Amino acid sequence: MPVRKTKRTAAADTDADRRADDLAAAADAEAATVVESVEAAADVTRAEDEAATAATFSALSEAAAERGTRDAAQGAATFSMADEVAAGGEITAALSSDEFRRGMELAGIAGQVQVAADLLRSVGQPTLAAFLGRTSHQLRGLAVGAIGRATEGAVVAHGAQHLASRLAALGLSEMHEGRDEYASSAALGAASAEMAAGAVRSAAAGAAELAAATAMGGLAEALATEGSDHSAEAGGADQGAPGTTAAATPRVPRPAARASSRRAPRKPAKS
Repeated sequence: MPVRKTKRTAAADTDADRRADDLAAAADAEAATVVESVEAAADVTRAEDEAATAATFSALSEAAAERGTRDAAQGAATFSMADEVAAGGEITAALSSDEFRRGMELAGIAGQVQVAADLLRSVGQPTLAAFLGRTSHQLRGLAVGAIGRATEGAVVAHGAQHLASRLAALGLSEMHEGRDEYASSAALGAASAEMAAGAVRSAAAGAAELAAATAMGGLAEALATEGSDHSAEAGGADQGAPGTTAAATPRVPRPAARASSRRAPRKPAKS
């Protein structure tokens, strides 16, 4: 009798140790499940943030590319306008030069006619001298008008050249701005691609951690159930027949024991 009691006590102690180990492992698995779940949630949140940032960078890249195209087009149009203004200034300068030359020629002719009129008046030809005097006065008027137009044309030509220079500088500045916008678009596009790749990596890490958390949760549940089965087996061994030793008691397979423990409590063996 003392030997049987010692064996039952040893079996109970072994079952208690196994139950304690199973419960401790279940607690560790539950703690690991919580950690993995938190990390999975953090990675999923990070993936969403990175995806939103990637979308923002992509939109900014497209906007920068549009601005670069617009600036380049405006720069080209400004360059074309500068060429047209410069060409107009050259034409105006040429015309003013012709007008100035014509005015000087008319002024010379007017002076010569006036000299002739003075000579005729001195030799007693007042009528012809008066005619030539009026003609000289008209020629002087034409000469003054031509020289005046030439001066105005020169001013306009100078202004056109200055305007053409400013337009060319403005066009060059717009072209540089377009180039900078294209560079910004490329940089933002690269950043968007990098953030999108980071979002994919974070999402994959979150999915892996979520799967690990699910697996750890299943393991914790299985360990807790196994600990309960060990406790039930220990109770059944204590209520068994005195003449039956622990070694002689047939061990029920673990899945069957789980099923029996879930359906109905184990009946004590009749003595």
